[in-house]
Amino acid sequence: MRLGRRGGRQASVTAVHNPGARRQLEEALVRALIFPQPQNVQWLSEELVLAESGQALCRIVLAENAEPLERLAAAVVADAIAKLGEARPEMGTDAGGGVSIYVGGCARQREGAECALRDAGQHPEAYGLLAQGDSIALLGNTPAGTFYAAQTLRQMLYKEGDSVRVDGAVISDWPDFRYRGLYIESKWGPDLMSLQDWKDCIDYMAALKFNSLGIGVYACWCVQYEGKRTEFSMLPYPEHPELQTPKTIKYYSAKQQQWQSLTYLPRMFEEDFFGEVVAYAKSRNVIVRPQFNGPGHTTLIPHTHPEVAAKDEAGRPQVYGYCLSNPKTYELIFELWDSIIDRYLAPNGIDWFHMGLDEIYNITGADEENPERVVDPWCKCPACREKSRNELLQDYVIRATQHLVGKGINNITIWNDHLASVGMLTPEFVASLEQAGVRDKVVLQWWRYDEPALEIPQDLGLRAWTTPMPGYWFWLFYEDLTSNIYPHLALAHRAGAEGADAYATFDPAFDRNYYCLAEYSWNQATVEDIYEFKSKYARKLTGASGFEAVEAFEKFDQAYGSVPWVRGALDMLLFYWHSYSRARSQYPGNVVKSLLHDSMRLRNTYHGMRTHLSRASHFFEACRAKAPDPGLIDQYLWECERLVAVVDTYEAILAAIRKSQEALAAAEPEARAQGLRAAAQVVSEGLSRLDAMMARAEDVKKAYLLPQILRDLSRLRGFVTELAAAVHAAADSQAAVGRLEKLLADLS
Repeated sequence: MRLGRRGGRQASVTAVHNPGARRQLEEALVRALIFPQPQNVQWLSEELVLAESGQALCRIVLAENAEPLERLAAAVVADAIAKLGEARPEMGTDAGGGVSIYVGGCARQREGAECALRDAGQHPEAYGLLAQGDSIALLGNTPAGTFYAAQTLRQMLYKEGDSVRVDGAVISDWPDFRYRGLYIESKWGPDLMSLQDWKDCIDYMAALKFNSLGIGVYACWCVQYEGKRTEFSMLPYPEHPELQTPKTIKYYSAKQQQWQSLTYLPRMFEEDFFGEVVAYAKSRNVIVRPQFNGPGHTTLIPHTHPEVAAKDEAGRPQVYGYCLSNPKTYELIFELWDSIIDRYLAPNGIDWFHMGLDEIYNITGADEENPERVVDPWCKCPACREKSRNELLQDYVIRATQHLVGKGINNITIWNDHLASVGMLTPEFVASLEQAGVRDKVVLQWWRYDEPALEIPQDLGLRAWTTPMPGYWFWLFYEDLTSNIYPHLALAHRAGAEGADAYATFDPAFDRNYYCLAEYSWNQATVEDIYEFKSKYARKLTGASGFEAVEAFEKFDQAYGSVPWVRGALDMLLFYWHSYSRARSQYPGNVVKSLLHDSMRLRNTYHGMRTHLSRASHFFEACRAKAPDPGLIDQYLWECERLVAVVDTYEAILAAIRKSQEALAAAEPEARAQGLRAAAQVVSEGLSRLDAMMARAEDVKKAYLLPQILRDLSRLRGFVTELAAAVHAAADSQAAVGRLEKLLADLS
């Protein structure tokens, strides 16, 4: 049975009552899934057999002067056929027996290929794909378009018996957003990514037809773990060895059953492979755009170079912000930017740069000696006081963008939020950029990570990108962010935005969010709504269709697609948000105390989420055996397990506390000891459940994500261990009762 489909609309399985025909239709629906959905698809009533019984029945045809991206496109197709059919097709400049797969310029000779491409329009990444008769043609307006045609064909291949097949089709396709991709922040996780990790990330992005990768290379946040500022400098600067950000992360390894202490510098810094990342990405049609943030989000430079730091009223340098009137500030910042451009960007022909500019406001936690002190990033020296803050910032923007343009940077991205919040996004500001000769070089990135979705003004006269979030806090509980991505891209496309990238760290568990970004940044005109997308993704993930495919995610989303207050109630169970304040020394006792005194609403919420995720786990487990990528199913299973284990751990803590209090109130020593042994058993079971989940993380999660994930969980584990030890000791010895009584008193 063949499906007729155009513009992404899926045939329905609900109207088919014959079991055999329904099964055929379901199988066809599953194998017809393409991400992102092409703009125009016409399925033909024929099949092409590309391999059978371990033998290739096709040949890939390339011109002798084929471009590197065209050769890579051919390799993508060959690898996909070999993976399914255990036989890699030959490549050459001439057609052979069986099916000929024409890639790139040589595809123009195939009748109908030019028509498919013509229907796709003039977009540089547009392509036509024709699978008919004894040939397949992949033809783009540029080699990038041909590469994307290959990514589409890769997804069209399927196995039937011992043969590899593709359904006949005519596809005309192009992206609705010119630029599409991820912005990966400088944070825990990315700072431990190896060169191979970055290459894997780029390959993943290229397969989704993303063409833009922002990488944070310098940004700072306030005091958190161990009372230290959170600073990240991802690149080495030979002239400034002082600009480095060593980290130490301590965490418990449940697999090794001992504490670990990891002291390190970012791998990109130590191994200096950023240039290799830029080059590798470019070879896959992905532009790397470094972000060097400031004049907010900067404490390392003001701390190591007090001469450029913002000054207070007494002229004392602060550890946050710059003096924007000091020529030395520009000399230092431009020296660092030039180093990035000269060493990494210019040699690879990249003319993109992100200069930050978000969240320039007063913060606590900039001063490690006095974390509660409020620090202002705006300088109060006599020269800075002569101008308003907006005048200082406008001067900074113009000087900085002019400098970058002078260095060959023609695309300069800037966050929108601060400029918008202080009323600077006006016709007068745009006119000043025009007068400076940089207006057409500046791109505003409009971001909001909660609801309602941010609307981009259409009459500002500046280039615009939208920046939703597909997943950032991988060390917290999972978030379904499709509801953030979908409306932001719809509104941005309506406003004429040229780009859509998303603020992220790279975790395979966010796969559905990334696919949502790919789907709607490519196709706004004919693609399905968000509910149909979720169903489509579920079928892709599980290899199943209908009810079985979507049931797991329905339960998953009932837990993780929650209203904001529930989200906050969830995340309070973990350490991260407590690390910002004095509460860092009180966690998790402060959470336990809250649950003991006002627990009904929260505990009912947690029980409901636990129930949903237990059911989701059941469905994911049932789908795992036939899923195309069982490892990806494991990501979702662990996200279910994480919340269930944490909720169970807190339940064990609360139960152990109640049992301990009841036991200590017993008059008879034997009754007291028996009650305490029961409490010890409860808390020990909670500890075992937590350890099992943490050990499973070490099997499932990427190595670069593990230290930060386990660090937060280890804080909770440390408390459970202390409680277990105190209860066990009190059960065994009257002399240890005082220690347990004090611990319980602190929680009352």
